[in-house]
Amino acid sequence: MVAKLTFLGAAGTVTGSKHLVENGDQRFLLDCGLFQGDRDVEERNALPLSFAPATLAAVIVSHGHLDHVGYLPKLVRDGYRGRIYCTPATAGVMQIVLEDAANLQEHLRARGFHHEAAGRTTMLYDRRDVAATMERVETIPLESPWKAAGATFRFHDAGHILGAAFVEALVGGTRLVFSGDLGRYGNTLLSDPEPLGEADVLVCESTYGDRLHEPDAEGAFERLLTAALARGGPIVLPAFAVERTQSLLVSIGMLQRKNSAFAALPVHVDSPMAIRVNELFGRFPEAHKAIAGGSPEHFGCRNLRLHVTSAESKELNHIVGPAIVIASSGMANGGRVLYHLHRRLSDPTATIVFAGYQVEGTLGRSIVDGARQVRIFGDRLAVHAHIEYFDGFSAHADQSELLRWLGTQTTKPRFYAVHGEPRAAAALCEAVHQRLGLNTVVATRGQTIEL
Repeated sequence: MVAKLTFLGAAGTVTGSKHLVENGDQRFLLDCGLFQGDRDVEERNALPLSFAPATLAAVIVSHGHLDHVGYLPKLVRDGYRGRIYCTPATAGVMQIVLEDAANLQEHLRARGFHHEAAGRTTMLYDRRDVAATMERVETIPLESPWKAAGATFRFHDAGHILGAAFVEALVGGTRLVFSGDLGRYGNTLLSDPEPLGEADVLVCESTYGDRLHEPDAEGAFERLLTAALARGGPIVLPAFAVERTQSLLVSIGMLQRKNSAFAALPVHVDSPMAIRVNELFGRFPEAHKAIAGGSPEHFGCRNLRLHVTSAESKELNHIVGPAIVIASSGMANGGRVLYHLHRRLSDPTATIVFAGYQVEGTLGRSIVDGARQVRIFGDRLAVHAHIEYFDGFSAHADQSELLRWLGTQTTKPRFYAVHGEPRAAAALCEAVHQRLGLNTVVATRGQTIEL
């Protein structure tokens, strides 16, 4: 019987990574993430799966971002009883991310409100489901083969976030490679992605498949912050708690040592989740590069204060003058950053810096696209703050880096683009076909292919 792969999520969209492999009577999932974005997209999380969770033999997780792991507690709640395989560092990230997601769902249900971009109206799981999910986790080091669900697997370093891996699966006689999310080359914190090598079928992310990152990220960031200081107000950076916050702290620390204008600039991290992730860098030193200028707690950043409690967070309401406030979430679709945006968006001296990809339908995307008014916590706010979009610190490979990684193949696999908006996926497919000579397809949700 020929093995099959069905794209259940992150096909035609950036989020909801979920790919089902069926080989005879054996089934396993590659990733199990949440859809994120506008209400229509997020409502897909409440739709029934095309299979009974109890029929799965395994789930293989590439990394710990919510759009790759956020559906796992729902899967367990609905009857999944198999193992969840990931790298050791990913297990640490996943626990933090899932506990935060459960807390947010419980908070929104208890308060009975949502802002216009959240779209969360369904309670998918709670903290008990997260605890049950983590009991099913089995960690596998990079480059160590293991067997599950009638296949042989191996994790390879993807260089995306702490613990991230791309997955090699030998299913019958077919070598399937799933990129997960691919990282950058020359990252200050993480290693370069490992070479691709052999593959018969390649499922590859395409988030930045149609664009290139800022070539001088540090220089551009310095110019951006210099202009923000001149405006005289606070600088709010909505930032993902995993990897983005840490990269920002490293870069701010470098600027503080290089440029006297930033030496005394106060820096506040208002994200208990990011602070917990900081601690993971100390627990898993083998999963990242040495941190220049400081410990994992501060990442070389001076004048840094970490805000854990709600009372400590509220103190930031009284900031006058220049100071950096880093808070999650990165797309402003939840978390403490909403309070800072609520307070600062109408301040013409303030600068809001979105330092990474903004999914369609999120509050962050709306602001970046030029919305003059937004609604947060039921209040309609005029946008007078200076808005910057800066993707120089993105954890995703851009088109040139994706092609660089794909150029390390030693075979000619069939290529399927996932985890990208349609335009980005199509652009990457065209570039891969023209430059590498591969047969390429933009995957669509619900599509089934033979392996």
